[in-house]
Amino acid sequence: MLDAGKAKARRDRAEFLALPGLEEGMDALRAQVERENRADHWADLGGCLVDYRGCVAPELDVRSGVEIPRLVPSETGWQRLASFAPAGVPSGLRTNVNVWAGRRRGDEVRLRTRDAVAGTDRELYAVVSPAYVPYDLDAIAADVARHLPADARVRVRYDRQRARIDTVLHNPHHFPDSTGTASVGEAHRLALRITTADDGTSGFALQWLVERIRCINLTLLRGERTVFRARHTRADLAEGIAVALAAQGEIAESFAAAWRTAWTSYYVDQARDGGPLDGREALRRMVFHGLVRIPGLLKPDIWSAVKGAWEAEPGDSVAHIHNAITRAAHQAPTERSWADDDVEELASAALYQRVHVLAAIPDEDRAELGWS
Repeated sequence: MLDAGKAKARRDRAEFLALPGLEEGMDALRAQVERENRADHWADLGGCLVDYRGCVAPELDVRSGVEIPRLVPSETGWQRLASFAPAGVPSGLRTNVNVWAGRRRGDEVRLRTRDAVAGTDRELYAVVSPAYVPYDLDAIAADVARHLPADARVRVRYDRQRARIDTVLHNPHHFPDSTGTASVGEAHRLALRITTADDGTSGFALQWLVERIRCINLTLLRGERTVFRARHTRADLAEGIAVALAAQGEIAESFAAAWRTAWTSYYVDQARDGGPLDGREALRRMVFHGLVRIPGLLKPDIWSAVKGAWEAEPGDSVAHIHNAITRAAHQAPTERSWADDDVEELASAALYQRVHVLAAIPDEDRAELGWS
């Protein structure tokens, strides 16, 4: 038993060390952003018309006098440009820039541009006011590396619209499992998730989560001092990270209590005197009633995904159900970017809810579904 425990610890550590280190991961993110070849231009909003190709054709840069190339707006670029439409322009016409641009003659805006994914076009990825102070993702990456523990490891996702940095801290915690004791419980690591968009649309969101080492289930934590929000400035990011790191001990204790309860709690039938449901039936009802949703998948596919995840670690407790949903979040094929974020939020809400009661599936629906 001792040898098996040592072997598992070595494997867990090897998997952790296989992740990019904090500095390495942030260097890679900075390099990715720098390859976009970003540049800003100052333009008279009244002269930002759209040509027959759907490109924004600004006049000369009002500060430097240089020519601004025609710009292909990204989805966010269109949204940001439309947000500058004068009050009174109907919502359906706000993206028709040529209808209202002349009414903004003399108003200066900052056009944020970069190389398009393919070809030689320049992409308009954001439009911001002159008061906006840029804090680009490459600078954010450098500051994350500066303010977080050097021995942390990272997972990074960036799709040219938003970025998510999961910083996995080094020391594992052993939280209670089905035995009810932390001494032989499962190993987890705390991770701090930083989410942002550097296109002027949002600030920072910092959220603690717990990574279950066994299969990289991620649990978003809830309660006091688990979520921090900050404006999109260097000072606010540094302060947010410092406050979050100071709460580590409190966060670990809070999750341990919730996790211990989850192993000894069960979903029950809504019927009067309804008893505990087995794990498979609980998941089946949750999918049927729309309590488990995986964006891009229909209910039969969602059922297949969560059933397969549950069968990998079958059990009847709330913790078993939670593990199945979070496992499915990362294993199920999806058609929409960031779909796993939505499923993690759903699983977190289910874990922390106080009452776990599920209505039955009507007999006629159950027969038609054929969900075994």
